[in-house]
Amino acid sequence: MSQKKSCCSCQDLGTGEVRRRGFLGLLFGLAGSVIAFAAPVYAAFRSVVFPIESIIFPCCAKDSGGSGDEFYFLTTGDQLTDTPQKFPIIADVKDAWITVPRQTIGNVYVRKTDSGEILAWQALCPHAGCVLGVKTANNPKTNQNELLFACPCHVAHFDLNGQLLDEKPDSPRNMDSLETKVEDGKVYVKFQNFQFGIAAKVQA
Repeated sequence: MSQKKSCCSCQDLGTGEVRRRGFLGLLFGLAGSVIAFAAPVYAAFRSVVFPIESIIFPCCAKDSGGSGDEFYFLTTGDQLTDTPQKFPIIADVKDAWITVPRQTIGNVYVRKTDSGEILAWQALCPHAGCVLGVKTANNPKTNQNELLFACPCHVAHFDLNGQLLDEKPDSPRNMDSLETKVEDGKVYVKFQNFQFGIAAKVQA
């Protein structure tokens, strides 16, 4: 009587082996699903949490304009005179989840001296942040009527070089000067905000 030879491919692998392979297949399948699901979840998490973080911790938020690292175009040099002119600073503003294009983030005064030097200042008074004006007023040092920068809130006066004129001033310092540059006849200013009410010129 002949005896049939068994084929290894037909041998019973055993219940334990089958269960182990099934478990490993399920495990790898779940791992792949988790990885595929994690990417969009993390993206959604960033889009929600990061704007909230910028509100709660504004010191850590990304620049929304006026950080002091960017130059802004104002005008051309031939449009400036010795009389100070006020210009708005326009930039895109990031507000949590949205970006609002072309918003006014501040104002600056600019003038060109007789020697051709271009000077610029923050338009806010260093005392309490009121917007400075330019008008003919009495110079406290010369007692003459001159064109001056003047604060409408607390009657501080500055000359056309931004120097404080009052003997007993409300403002703790001179006007806050800003860096300028000229490229191809175009005037740019490095816009910055500063802390109010202190003698030192400290960026806000």
